Amino acid sequence: MGKILFLGIPLFCLTSLIWLFAQMEDFVIRGTVLIRYQGNEEHISIPSTVASIGVEAFAGNPYRPVSIFLPSSITSIGYRAFSNARGLRFIDIPPSVTSIGTYAFAGARSLSRVNIPTSVTSIGNFAFFGCRSLVAINIPSSVTSIGDYAFAGCTSLSSVVISRRTQIGRYAFPEGVQISFSD
Repeated sequence: MGKILFLGIPLFCLTSLIWLFAQMEDFVIRGTVLIRYQGNEEHISIPSTVASIGVEAFAGNPYRPVSIFLPSSITSIGYRAFSNARGLRFIDIPPSVTSIGTYAFAGARSLSRVNIPTSVTSIGNFAFFGCRSLVAINIPSSVTSIGDYAFAGCTSLSSVVISRRTQIGRYAFPEGVQISFSD
């Protein structure tokens, strides 16, 4: 009669563990900075050990991620972090983020929804430049400055809600956009 060998790890746990290691290989992380994503998943969850999305971490990724989950460990989104992420449709910025860097989402033409939390205090120059599918944006009163051309080239953008106290850079919004004040 044959023997059943028990390895001590149920098969589904082993499969999950293999998937986790394969997923981790998709990320190049130095310290707590995500340097590069080199995977091909459409829906991505960034590991909770990451505190910052580095320069061009997703720029040039040919697989075009659709959604990216940012954990609450993220505090900043760096220069060109998601630049030209053309398939990215939506992103929820966690309440731990305080700044959105220059060109952070520039050229993410499918981005139609972005939630900016009240923890964000600044939006860099060209941060959302060319996000053609973005229709409306609510900018919390915690944002004290919006950089030059931050939302320029967002051809579908029709309404913006913003605080009167926010300093707005040159040509931050496309011509003709309706701006409402939250205070």
